[in-house]
Amino acid sequence: MTETYEGIPAELENQLLERWVKGRVSQKRFDHIQGVMLVGEQISARAGIDPYPVWLCCLLHDACKEIKNDDLLRESKRLGLKIGKQEKDNPHILHGPVAALTVREAFGIENEDVLSAIAEHTLGSTSMCKISKVVYLADALEASRPDALTEPVWQALGRDGKPDLDAAIFQASNLVLKHLLEKGKPIHIKAVKVRNHFLARLRKRAKQA
Repeated sequence: MTETYEGIPAELENQLLERWVKGRVSQKRFDHIQGVMLVGEQISARAGIDPYPVWLCCLLHDACKEIKNDDLLRESKRLGLKIGKQEKDNPHILHGPVAALTVREAFGIENEDVLSAIAEHTLGSTSMCKISKVVYLADALEASRPDALTEPVWQALGRDGKPDLDAAIFQASNLVLKHLLEKGKPIHIKAVKVRNHFLARLRKRAKQA
């Protein structure tokens, strides 16, 4: 890293971070991570967002993805995360928040936008910063995802010019909820709130147009 960013140690080396992540996940997972990094770079360039924090979040977002559920719960408790019934029933959704606190602990990363983007990449948030929005979408649009889940999001985002982040997040969250319903899987209340939040933003924008 050649530039200085608040809350990101200047001595952090990209290759060190990549080796650290690669040592924690399978090759298939690391391939996904690299795909997310590529999409994140593309979206951030079009959105006029500094690419380095996005790159950093995309690299680190799934660092705890392959931790076993029992270990995720234990690590969540150790790190002081709030664990509700939905998290206990589906510990997998904790991998983002655990990753955020793990990289803060391991590398001294204190940048709130970076930590939030890592933590929020699965469920999203009603208070997402631009970096968080890009990382959420990059994860949703990574090339190994089924076309049925990505093509509508690309259409909402736009293929050229300035991307419509809010429209794309609404579309992505809609598709995720639909997929979970079809599979008969539990849906975290936060995911519903995120979908409704972005729907409200789009409706407000349409009224003001």
